[in-house]
Amino acid sequence: MDYRRAKTTVSAVSWTIAALAFATIVFIASARSGIVGTAVSSVVAFVMVFIARRAISSSLDDRLYRLILGRGVSKLFMDFVERIRTCFTMPEFVSAIRESLELSLDASVVLIRSNTWEVVYSSPAALTADPGLVPTLKRNFRELSEGLVFMDERLNLTVSSQGARGFFVLCRGYYLFVFSRVCPYADHDAYRVLYGELLIFFDRVLTVAKLFDIAALTKEWRQIAETQRTFLPEMLPEQPKLTLAAYWRPLVNVSGDFYDAIRIDDDRTLLVMGDVSGKGLAAALVMGVVINTIRAAGDKADLAALVRSCDRAIRGMGLEDKYVVMFLGLVDVGAKRLRYVNAAMPDQYLVVRTVKGPVVKRLASNCGIVGLVPVASVEVEEMELRTDDVIALTTDGLTEITDADGLAIDQSPEFAKLMGGAVDSSIDDLVERLATLGETYNAEASLRDDITILAAKVGRLWD
Repeated sequence: MDYRRAKTTVSAVSWTIAALAFATIVFIASARSGIVGTAVSSVVAFVMVFIARRAISSSLDDRLYRLILGRGVSKLFMDFVERIRTCFTMPEFVSAIRESLELSLDASVVLIRSNTWEVVYSSPAALTADPGLVPTLKRNFRELSEGLVFMDERLNLTVSSQGARGFFVLCRGYYLFVFSRVCPYADHDAYRVLYGELLIFFDRVLTVAKLFDIAALTKEWRQIAETQRTFLPEMLPEQPKLTLAAYWRPLVNVSGDFYDAIRIDDDRTLLVMGDVSGKGLAAALVMGVVINTIRAAGDKADLAALVRSCDRAIRGMGLEDKYVVMFLGLVDVGAKRLRYVNAAMPDQYLVVRTVKGPVVKRLASNCGIVGLVPVASVEVEEMELRTDDVIALTTDGLTEITDADGLAIDQSPEFAKLMGGAVDSSIDDLVERLATLGETYNAEASLRDDITILAAKVGRLWD
């Protein structure tokens, strides 16, 4: 029996009985009393019948709820609902899934973030282990609005639970896919109650996360963040034939990204861009060690020696899970050369003007990560520099941003157009437009990492 239909039937019957009882009382009172007596009796009868009907209807509704939703498959769903009501974190929610869905309903579950389609949790089952499952779900359900719908055997949308292979919920930025053969046997109101409780839970998770973010911004953390900022250059050096600009935006108060620009002499400038694994105090300490190691080096033009010195310094800290990816670029406008080491950073960029128009060259990784294991070898590559050439360095916080379709920002037409016009733009304008593109590229999702940009433009080399 369907709970909602049963509730509607009980309500209709109760109102019918109440109306008959009221009419009977009024009829008897009118036969024995005058107009005034009948009016008073009618009011009293209406109040008594209304109160009695509501009490009886509430009692019957409670019994129907327990009778229909408190047994069989519906009860198993309601047990899951009760577990959700006590969950405040994602680990607690995953435990509820394992104990109330996987064990009780023999269900397979996939929980996904809607903005990135990152799998938060997947049941250890053959269905959910299929590498083609998530792409199929993304293709079939990514355009749906918030709500609960059912899936058929081919994982397509179906409007009825009859014969359904499972159900799908989208709410508050999360996709929840539940695959179970018993879905058709649960009352529809069990799904309605489940969806409502999931909305409340995900709101609760977001609220708790915001509270933790606020709690992290204590006085001590602010002091650490302020100390970290002192590691970065207050001002970029002025060079006769090289203009510089930078942008640094930490995701939280303490960042893992760092940059530096060090003037060696009138011709040579060392560009530094890096990213420490993780966030927080340990990342800030590693960042400070790396920057100070480079600044204290006797020969800042020896890029291979700088990488090895940073590697030894990080490993000497004894932080087993901390390492650095970094880019060191020595710009020599006198020799018209760029020498660089890319230690596991994303591709960096050199934009050059040619007779056929601007060409964007990628400076790919040519060295392993720094600080985890001893660096075996360091390869230094060299490229020619010409007037108006632009060097653009970024961390993966920018290049790995994706739009709603999963297209990375560095593969987008907007990025290609922006980089292609770099030789005709001022360096400040280029950095500002790159930062703006990063912050607005995916308007539907918040940033997930720090964004750091350091760019340099070569001046007139023939003077």
